[in-house]
Amino acid sequence: MDRWHISKNLVEAVEKTVIQHRALLREPEGTPPLRAEPFENPALMPRSLDEPRQSGRLSDRVREQHSAVHALLDEGLGLRPIARRLGLARNTVRRLANAATADELLVGRWTGRTSILGPYRPYLHQRWAEDCTVARRLFEEVRERGYPGGESVVKKYVQRLRKAFPHDDPPRKAPSVRDVTSWITRRPDRLTDDRAQQLKQILARCPALGRTAEHVRLFA
Repeated sequence: MDRWHISKNLVEAVEKTVIQHRALLREPEGTPPLRAEPFENPALMPRSLDEPRQSGRLSDRVREQHSAVHALLDEGLGLRPIARRLGLARNTVRRLANAATADELLVGRWTGRTSILGPYRPYLHQRWAEDCTVARRLFEEVRERGYPGGESVVKKYVQRLRKAFPHDDPPRKAPSVRDVTSWITRRPDRLTDDRAQQLKQILARCPALGRTAEHVRLFA
């Protein structure tokens, strides 16, 4: 038997199993979670990779040094005397003196926390507020706008958005038998995040379909 007929028979067998358990394809009714209004309070936004750290050994030390240097500058001391008094290199004192705030020194070269996603965060926030929450789709959209990084960076940021601002989505239409059959027999990397999540929930509700999906994976 050729590959096409084997594949056809496999799909038909999976479809019969899905039909037997079609009652479990619909999500069970429950109390929907409360939805946070997106970006109402900027303080609740997840800290981006390109924002200064607010605490930690390095950031605390930089803030203390910055405060000390500027206090001595206000007293009229020069860079060399300040360096001797604080036990710092003169170039370090110069950088501290030239920075209006300590935060300027906690972003970029000193901490290695500059993020290539930074310029695209406003767009991600806008799309999130428009209920676009699929990481893969958001990655493709920012890539079309010039984002040069990888998908993993976008996925991590979307995860932080999801934790900070969970969406109370309307009940999804139950997938059809054909949909679920296709999801089970398709390569996992060809499913969108949303469909993969739907399939995961269905398999958790229906152990028989879970075993079927495992058999398909082993067979493939």
